[in-house]
Amino acid sequence: MHNVILEFAQHHLFMHALLIFLSTLALLIAMGVDLIFGIRKAKQLGKATTSTGYKKTCEKGRKYFSPYIVLICIDLITCVIVPFPAFSMAWAAWCVYCEFKSVREKAWQKEELRNAENTMNVVIQNKDDLAKTLKELIFNDNVTTNENEKDKSNNSAL
Repeated sequence: MHNVILEFAQHHLFMHALLIFLSTLALLIAMGVDLIFGIRKAKQLGKATTSTGYKKTCEKGRKYFSPYIVLICIDLITCVIVPFPAFSMAWAAWCVYCEFKSVREKAWQKEELRNAENTMNVVIQNKDDLAKTLKELIFNDNVTTNENEKDKSNNSAL
């Protein structure tokens, strides 16, 4: 029995540990590459690199690694059934793909996305003012339309 457990640990668990380590390494390298390209894109746009931008990378790491750790635990629990850490490797592959897409985006595309996001934030924050403006436009348009119809009827009567 002791030999079976040792053989299982040597052949199966060590392979799991190695694959999980390589997945984690790939994820960290992808995040590092994205950070470097993010700094380059900020310089291209003439924006200062601030701690806020660096905090975004830390936040991204938290978003990536929280589910990743859970999936590693699931992989270790299912290592008797599944021959490799499928869940954590799939998550790492997805995160690396997202980082690849982020690096491939052009700086001006990211700027347009941020501008659109800022515009929507302004609209959402000022929705009451927007509603008042639309209300005024609609009612003023109705008043103007009614006045135009009166003018037309007066002109046709002449």
